[in-house]
Amino acid sequence: MDSSGGKITLDQESFRALASDVRVEVLKRLDARRETVTDLSNLLALSKPTLLEHLEKLQNAGLVKRIDEGRKWIYYELTDKGRKILHPERVAITLALGAAVVLAAIGAFYLLFATTSYAGQTPSTSGPSMIEGTPVSSGVLGVVLVLLSLGSVAAALALRFYGLRRRTRFFEQLGPA
Repeated sequence: MDSSGGKITLDQESFRALASDVRVEVLKRLDARRETVTDLSNLLALSKPTLLEHLEKLQNAGLVKRIDEGRKWIYYELTDKGRKILHPERVAITLALGAAVVLAAIGAFYLLFATTSYAGQTPSTSGPSMIEGTPVSSGVLGVVLVLLSLGSVAAALALRFYGLRRRTRFFEQLGPA
């Protein structure tokens, strides 16, 4: 399925599972939070046996998993595969935010190094040397790295916005649910 430039590859089981409006609606509900069969049955106005049949097909496709914690209720929630189908942009967002943190840390280190190195030096009257140029270039590098980290955060936010729009178009292409 092509979603305005971003491709999503589905195996046959996943494709069959997404072929039903009811199952797509179940995925949407489970995207928000995990639910019991009773909750889903009430939300979707379906009988429990019908809903269990749909949940079984989603489980066979690996999109939904059953959580039995040994208590009174059994919950259903999305698997990692189900989340990746609904939100493929999250990997890119995680990478962008990770890069932002690393770049900010390196930039802060360079800025700290530049100011402490520069403060400890005495001016030289014999002319410029390699040591005198280091703090300035480290300071500039630190600022550049901090700016790059801010750019990475901006990219992560843009990816989040794009992902929400892409998800809406994805469900519209599957049909009204």
